[in-house]
Amino acid sequence: QRSNAQLYTYAEHNNTMRRKATPLATLLWLIMATSILLSAVLNDQPSSIKLMTVVSAEEASESEDATTTASSNEGCNNDNDDQTCTNPSTTNDDSEEPKTQQQLSPSGERLITSTELASHGIKSTESKEAATAGGHTIWLSILGRVYDVTSGGPSYYGPNGSYNFYSGRDASPCFHSGQNNEEGASAKLEEWEDDKHLMSVYDWSLFYEKHETYEFMGVLVNSKYYDENGEETEVRKDIVDRASRAKVIVEKEKEERKKARLEKRRAEREKNMKK
Repeated sequence: QRSNAQLYTYAEHNNTMRRKATPLATLLWLIMATSILLSAVLNDQPSSIKLMTVVSAEEASESEDATTTASSNEGCNNDNDDQTCTNPSTTNDDSEEPKTQQQLSPSGERLITSTELASHGIKSTESKEAATAGGHTIWLSILGRVYDVTSGGPSYYGPNGSYNFYSGRDASPCFHSGQNNEEGASAKLEEWEDDKHLMSVYDWSLFYEKHETYEFMGVLVNSKYYDENGEETEVRKDIVDRASRAKVIVEKEKEERKKARLEKRRAEREKNMKK
């Protein structure tokens, strides 16, 4: 024979189990509750105790919903109209930090900092094997536009390579001067008076832009060529404009020289035919 306290404790335990029950567990619980009720009747227990042993599915569901709501609202800030609530049960202190989203310029080009560019450089003291070990990629910048030149290999951009100094930096002036050192890289090419010198650098930039395997990565921000938002600076616009105009002049001069050579050869042939 069960005491009233035992029946009450059993009922409370069943209520807790009901809140976590699956359909099969619910059926088992009903069977157990019925057994308890029959036992109480057979042992002539007070009806008030018998009623406490049976909790309807609807009441259990309402109790579970109320408990869940109260728990989820513990983190709510009720001081403002727009409540921000945190559900402690879904909080994961060990969750991974979100990956940094790549920043893009208004024209959709990736923004690259000098630090990121430098991380893709090759030290002159490294071995050729270490230069591209572990999938290390080689980047360079020219007139503020960054390219992945890994396909060029360590023979060009690795230690002792002809263009090793250019990796991991923007050394635009060096493409004309050939002065591959810090002084050469810091030269103010925007102050060059001869536009043909600018054209030489610009031609190199077109070489990288049109290369079959070199990949354009983005623009170098906070440089003399692109601002912090990835917008082309007036300095770069002026350099490109002067270089482009110089290129037109040079191409025209080449055509004139070629025409003069052809005229000279034609005149010589005619002269020889008259003899």
